[in-house]
Amino acid sequence: MNDKYKFDLKSFGMRLKEMREFHEMTQAEVAETLDISEKSIQNWENGIKLPTIDNIVNIAACYGMSVGEILEDESYRIFLKKRTSRKRSIEIIEVPGKIEVFFEIAEDRYFDRYEVWVWDEIAKYKYMYMSVQKLICFDEIKYMIINQANEIVEEYRKWLFEVLTDNEEDTMIRKQIEYKIKCEKAGMASPGALCAGTRIWYFENEDD
Repeated sequence: MNDKYKFDLKSFGMRLKEMREFHEMTQAEVAETLDISEKSIQNWENGIKLPTIDNIVNIAACYGMSVGEILEDESYRIFLKKRTSRKRSIEIIEVPGKIEVFFEIAEDRYFDRYEVWVWDEIAKYKYMYMSVQKLICFDEIKYMIINQANEIVEEYRKWLFEVLTDNEEDTMIRKQIEYKIKCEKAGMASPGALCAGTRIWYFENEDD
């Protein structure tokens, strides 16, 4: 290892944290998988203690990585390259019959899967609705998503209303989305429709 990662505990802890977050796991989930305390994970990531060799082997197994990717600089640089080029957005789709609700279909090249995000332009939140292994082609994934668009949006909005708080910004978001739903039920949704306050604006093309 070079001097940068010559078991400087702080740097190594940061490395462990990056890998855990990359694999979308919490400290509690890693601790449970390794059958150790969450405090141990915290100590490692904060650079207070160093994991034993056995624990490093178990960490590698937990993340589906090699011990080299965790310990060796060259392997770690390859990991960082994978991380930075991991996801690629394939297509953003405006949901038919909904006002400013979109699906984004992305490819996760590291885990070889598709991810589907659904969001509302007003809400400023992103919610990963599902991820599926690339066992079928993209066109089939897209067809499946569009075919279930209403159910997906209903699930998304249900989740969104649960996470919105009572602060002023979230209250405004809730009111605007409720207004959108009312307009959609009245048949006022169309491609290019925008919600501004309590009005729906329609744009037939990008020049309008």
